[in-house]
Amino acid sequence: MSYGKSWETDDKSLVRNPWPLMVLASCFVFVLALRLFSLQVLQYNRFLSQSVSIRIKPETIEAPRGFIYDRNGEILAENQMSYSITVDPFARDRIDESIPRLSSLVPELPELLDVPEDSMVEEVKKISRRSNNPEKIIGDADFHLLSIVEEYSNELPGLGSTFDHSRHYPYGPLAAHVIGYMGELTREEYDRLKDEGYGYGHSIGRLGIEQYYENVLKGQNGSKFVEMNYLSRRLGMTSEMQPVPPVPGNNITLTLDTRLQMAAEEAFSDTVVGSLVALDPTTGEVLAMVSAPSFDPNEFIHAMTPQRLSALRNDADSPLFHRAIQATYPPGSPFKLLTAIAGLENGFDAETTFHPCHGVYNFGRPYKCWKAGGHGTLDMVGAITNSCNVYFYQLGRKVTFERWYPYGELLGFGHTTGIDLYGEKPGTLPTPEFYERQREGYSPGKMLNLAIGQGEILVTMLQLAHYVGVIATEGIDARPHIVMKETEPPSRVTGISVDTFQVVKKGMLGVVHDPQGTAKSARIEGHFIGGKTGTAQNPHGADHKLFTVFAPYENPKIAIACVAENAGDLPYSLAVRITRRVLQEYFTYYIDPKVALND
Repeated sequence: MSYGKSWETDDKSLVRNPWPLMVLASCFVFVLALRLFSLQVLQYNRFLSQSVSIRIKPETIEAPRGFIYDRNGEILAENQMSYSITVDPFARDRIDESIPRLSSLVPELPELLDVPEDSMVEEVKKISRRSNNPEKIIGDADFHLLSIVEEYSNELPGLGSTFDHSRHYPYGPLAAHVIGYMGELTREEYDRLKDEGYGYGHSIGRLGIEQYYENVLKGQNGSKFVEMNYLSRRLGMTSEMQPVPPVPGNNITLTLDTRLQMAAEEAFSDTVVGSLVALDPTTGEVLAMVSAPSFDPNEFIHAMTPQRLSALRNDADSPLFHRAIQATYPPGSPFKLLTAIAGLENGFDAETTFHPCHGVYNFGRPYKCWKAGGHGTLDMVGAITNSCNVYFYQLGRKVTFERWYPYGELLGFGHTTGIDLYGEKPGTLPTPEFYERQREGYSPGKMLNLAIGQGEILVTMLQLAHYVGVIATEGIDARPHIVMKETEPPSRVTGISVDTFQVVKKGMLGVVHDPQGTAKSARIEGHFIGGKTGTAQNPHGADHKLFTVFAPYENPKIAIACVAENAGDLPYSLAVRITRRVLQEYFTYYIDPKVALND
């Protein structure tokens, strides 16, 4: 029988050749050891970091925004503690139960979320997908809502609360266009700015100083670290990683004087539309800047309804429009000063007279003077004092357009002043190139209108205040600015002599103090003031009234330009009354050396 032999042969064969299997097993063990060595030793830090990143989540600590002060230390923008209700993105699957429960406790929840009741859950889920950090679903929550969320936290999985800094403007609408306001980031802004420390739901400066100096005020966000369990539930702050404290934003001090700003805004009241700019002509510091009507920037911090926002945007008086730097007007008679300067620099002098004014000047058609009976014969100072149109029609013709417009450029018209605010308009100063682009071109009759500040000229109140400041200081050109800081020293206007400025100033003194002056109502006892009234033609209604002024006469420290829109039908100049009120307030706090000497 061969059975025994057969089994014996097979058994011996198996025992005799184990090496291939052993080599194969050794290779597997070696590869496994290498892999374990790689995981446990070579890639230890990498996987430890990944493990920590899953277990420990960073959360942003938003940096406190810098305060904004006026020149006297009054707080114009500050931060206040506020509460927000948040949703945890890692508890998204529990929103279906937490939101209906919160709605039963807070019936007004749909209004707070600004969505229909049947869309609340989906809206909160949508918000929770924005990032891996808790996201705000209700900002600026009141203490009652906060208390409910905290008290019923066990019944509201995924919902929580956080403490934030919200912006607050103690003076409400005062200087709102200058200060600006804060607005929540749009989706497009978030996508663009998320790498610069902005989170979804964060706010950014809009308008005014808040916008222009965003990078100065913002500061640098910090971080805190929260430990999560294997179900991605928050366990609280971890002790393994120290929080990174935020760096607060820098404070900013404005050149504004709240006392003057308040006096000016009160003078405009709630019914007058217009603007005013007051600045120190020796430094360019803006002391007051009014755009009326105004708005309350605090409304943008709290939940503003779409209806309210629409009402602000569609208001016929445009309260969000910054008139002081964006609205442009024909300057009217204040531009007669420019015509006088051009004349004095081109061979005419203070004693120059022309044909007497009889109330009208004929040049192809009749050009009227504002005084129907006329002013008779005047020299240049008298023409400024009486604001005689006929005199300046003739002077403008003699000077010619080609020799007139360069002085407008020298005095800052046709381009922006460079103030530290966004949105400033350059206005319009006609030049030969300007008329070449016009269908009707230039004709000599246009110079008559330009000579008295009508026609195609458009200026802002900021440009007009700066212009009067240059005249008042006899040529000092100080760049207007709104933030108190070191600035380049003022320059001096070239191409216009001090003697020329002095003649024009003498005429402006007469506007206020001469019995024939057009702004006698601007007088303030004990103070010498130079001014110039004006009327800007308005094709859409009553004319606008303007007034430009500087004081004190011998040592100018304030220059003002004011416009009251649609006030031409009043028997007095509303712009003069508003400006006088600001000057009264100014002289209350700022010493006039001449008056002090007399005392």
